[in-house]
Amino acid sequence: MSGVVKIDITESVEVLKTLLAAQKTAFGKERVQALYLLKTKQVETVQHLATILGRNRVTVQRWLRSYRNGGLSQLLSQYKSQGRPKLISRLCNSNVKRRIERPRRIFWL
Repeated sequence: MSGVVKIDITESVEVLKTLLAAQKTAFGKERVQALYLLKTKQVETVQHLATILGRNRVTVQRWLRSYRNGGLSQLLSQYKSQGRPKLISRLCNSNVKRRIERPRRIFWL
C-alpha cells in the first residue's frame, strides 16, 4: 500500500510516553509524538500523521529519515545557525570604538 510508513521504532510505548511528558519544547514534543502515534498504530500513513500533527508531509518524512539515520538523538537534535558573518572585523570595530570614546580637542581661534 502506497504511503504506509515502514519504520522500525526501537523504543517501547512506555519509554515514548515518558519521553513525551519530559519534553519541554514544542520542537521535541512534535517529533516524539510522531513516533508515539506510529508505535501505537494510531496512524498508518505519513499523510495521516502529518494531518494530525498539523505539519507538511515532507516535514514529517524528513523527521522520520533523521530517526532512521541516527535514532532518537538525531531526531531531537536542533541545528543552531551561526548567523551571518560580521562585515566589520573585531580589530576595526575596536579601533572605531576607541576613536569615538577619545575626547575631542576644541581649538578656538
